[in-house]
Amino acid sequence: MTNEDRTQRIIENVNQMRENSQEMRMWKNIPLAKECVQLLKDIDDPEETPMGKALACEAVIQQLPEYDVPRLVLSILRYKLELVQQSDEQDPERYPTPEEVQAEIQRLEDYIDTDRVSDATFRKRYHRHLKSAPIERTSLWEENYYEVEAECDRRLGDAPRGMGFCFGYWSTLRQVLAERGILWQSPSELNPGVMFD
Repeated sequence: MTNEDRTQRIIENVNQMRENSQEMRMWKNIPLAKECVQLLKDIDDPEETPMGKALACEAVIQQLPEYDVPRLVLSILRYKLELVQQSDEQDPERYPTPEEVQAEIQRLEDYIDTDRVSDATFRKRYHRHLKSAPIERTSLWEENYYEVEAECDRRLGDAPRGMGFCFGYWSTLRQVLAERGILWQSPSELNPGVMFD
């Protein structure tokens, strides 16, 4: 595969990821994101700058459900940090700075560090208001996420993903997770008094 082919494939993947996100099927972006990062690493064109690759990483990360696959996002962020640190292009108004990328890394490291950062501490530190199920911060969740979401998508079929969809989705998700021996509570259960649509 040529560098031009790799670049074209990355563009196609990111466009497909955006479509998946608009359809509320971000889980489909996981294999596309992995492929994009590998393609970026394989490009050996001197005209492809580290910052250009870092911006491509950013486009990929934006299309991932970061709190469902934080370890994957962390791996991409660490690569992005290397690229930003290698770059000669330093314009904080246009490009990410190493400090900004490091802050993103720290946030997700805190998210998965359940031994030292409780849910309450995480929410306070990062200005998140809704409680989440503890299982969502584990590697078990991330390891099962793609297959669980694929099964939920299969069961829900072409159900409209508009107002009220979350309740059918959460019910299906709970059932699919339970079939795998994973206990989970929905956001509405964990946050009584909050209205969801």
